[in-house]
Amino acid sequence: MDKTRVFQLNTELYKVTGIQRVLIDIHEALKDGFDAKIVGNIPYDKVNGNLGISEGDYLRLRNPFMFRNSVVIIHERRLLPLMCLLGHIPGLNLKCAYVHHNELYGNKRLSLFPKNIVAISDAGIRNLTGYFGVPRTNITKIHNCVRETSPCVPRTKKFDPDNITILYPARINSVKRQIEIVNHLKGKLDPRIKIMFAGTGPQYEEFENLCKGSTQFHALGFRNDIPELMQNCDFMMLFSKHEGLPISLIEAAKTGLPAICNNVGGNIEIVQDSKNGIVTNEWDSLIAVLNNLPNLKQLDLDKMSSEGREIYMNCFNFTIFKNNYRKLINSLR
Repeated sequence: MDKTRVFQLNTELYKVTGIQRVLIDIHEALKDGFDAKIVGNIPYDKVNGNLGISEGDYLRLRNPFMFRNSVVIIHERRLLPLMCLLGHIPGLNLKCAYVHHNELYGNKRLSLFPKNIVAISDAGIRNLTGYFGVPRTNITKIHNCVRETSPCVPRTKKFDPDNITILYPARINSVKRQIEIVNHLKGKLDPRIKIMFAGTGPQYEEFENLCKGSTQFHALGFRNDIPELMQNCDFMMLFSKHEGLPISLIEAAKTGLPAICNNVGGNIEIVQDSKNGIVTNEWDSLIAVLNNLPNLKQLDLDKMSSEGREIYMNCFNFTIFKNNYRKLINSLR
């Protein structure tokens, strides 16, 4: 019997964000049991090399009839009208699944959702049902994951209250709020604490200039060694305006790195306050939390590290992710 053909369509394969990383994880989950390909609208040599997409796994979109008798997974709301149109072409026999990566608003009446939707968090489900009126029965919840490509290395870094390093891995933009964070914390952060910002984005040049000369705020630019950076930091931090289900927080849990974040999107499905990290929402309380870090003990961090690993193994590992996506594809109606 021929394998089911599964295409993942994305028009932003020139960059690396959480969406592209989830797309790659889905491809890894499906490629053994299905005829799976990644489809973009750009030549292969324009695909971001850091995504690790092989030329054999990539197809360039040339016409929609390449999707005949297949399942198409999309990751962008703007492609939903196209998929809806293609789904009504006689003989095309296309089944569509949409992955809802973030809480979205606006264009409510123009959003045409398919019958098969993946929500990555409870917040995503509430957004789909409450704002867009999507029937709950059309939604399957599947958490994002982080693959363990090598055996887990236990954390060996010892906590030094006089030298605390926090990693903030995210695209440099207004949603992730790096510029806001530095402006709010400048002159108020305990001198024993430094924050390393890893990532690039539309605000990177402005942000890099803001950090110049600072001993506490460092713009690292794009890094492809985030797991190694996490091993050498004491905490991970994310304080966005909104989120989906951040891969970086899952990576922190996998690594056993305690996290500091706010309650947006699916953050608190990964970071449980006082268990594997600290959840705080206001600027003043964030400053208080950060300045209290030197009062923690090694035992506190060891406990949070262990709890994070347990949360990762129980909810966000690749085996669970793979089984859920294979089950979804086999059940598409």
